[in-house]
Amino acid sequence: MNDPLQDDAGRVPGVIGDRIAGALLLVLAVGAWWLSHDLESGFMQPIGPGEYPRLISLPLAGLSLLLILRPGVNQRWPGRAALLRQALTLLVLASFAGLVKPLGFLPVSLVTVVLLVRLFGAAWKPALVSGAVLALALYALFEFALGIPLPDMPGLDG
Repeated sequence: MNDPLQDDAGRVPGVIGDRIAGALLLVLAVGAWWLSHDLESGFMQPIGPGEYPRLISLPLAGLSLLLILRPGVNQRWPGRAALLRQALTLLVLASFAGLVKPLGFLPVSLVTVVLLVRLFGAAWKPALVSGAVLALALYALFEFALGIPLPDMPGLDG
């Protein structure tokens, strides 16, 4: 018969994992709130682009505080492969945020979606198709349906 304590040997308990995740998410929420004040809206716009990050950061901060103060009982800390995949996902998303303005929405979105889909195990062809479809659909949604301008590729903003 297996001893359940032996199966978890060398693993971080779920309570610690929840508190670490809660602290990181709280930092993300505060950063999103703070940086959203730099987003400018057009003249006489009732709602600017900074409203969405502020709207998301409030429940994110509340839920992250909940994770810190009342952690759940997770079964296991993720293994190395899962932690690496999570770290790479954060790196890809942070790169998107940093590169979308200088390089434009379409190419950065395409690369971001392709890399994220690959991280979840898809082959290259479906990842490229998904990236192209999602990047074009999001561009059309924001530019044409919602009227929110997105950064253009360098040289095309004439």
